[in-house]
Amino acid sequence: MAIADIISRIADDARAEADGIIASAKRRAAEREAEVRAQATREAKRLADLADEQARVEAGTLLANARLSARDRLLSAKRERAEAVLESVRERVESLPDGEYAHLIARRVAASALPGQIVRVAPADRDRLATLGSLLSAAGVDVRVDDEPAEAARGVVLEGGGVRVDVSPASLIATRRDELLHLAAEALFGNKEV
Repeated sequence: MAIADIISRIADDARAEADGIIASAKRRAAEREAEVRAQATREAKRLADLADEQARVEAGTLLANARLSARDRLLSAKRERAEAVLESVRERVESLPDGEYAHLIARRVAASALPGQIVRVAPADRDRLATLGSLLSAAGVDVRVDDEPAEAARGVVLEGGGVRVDVSPASLIATRRDELLHLAAEALFGNKEV
């Protein structure tokens, strides 16, 4: 074999080997490209699924917040109506006939009074409660109705022994406010939720 044949054969072998290397590199590049594309497709789907889930969660949160807000507004409106009922009750108690009003206040004073306390009458009720002293005496309550007016809008103030008790239509409602609100809500709306 001549040198030219050997060189030609070496060149042919080198070309064949280079072609094989290039073909193998192209196959590996195509395989890697397919892997990368598949990975990118999976990642895109994962991100789309994540975005969908986040959107569902945010929509659920917005819906829950909207429902809570609507419920709060409804409860607020119900509470306002129930409070208006209590205000109406207070006004009705204050407009009772004088005798009934005096008996009501006398019963409440008798339930709260300690021996030796004094009772001061609110200026607005001075005339209406003129019989209070005799009603309390008849009930055996050991208190004195004082001439000094009470610092109250309505009713009386019972004082003595370090105790001060407001006895008025407003205080009668205030002491049972929650219970009365529930009763008003039940009467108005058929439930006790206010």
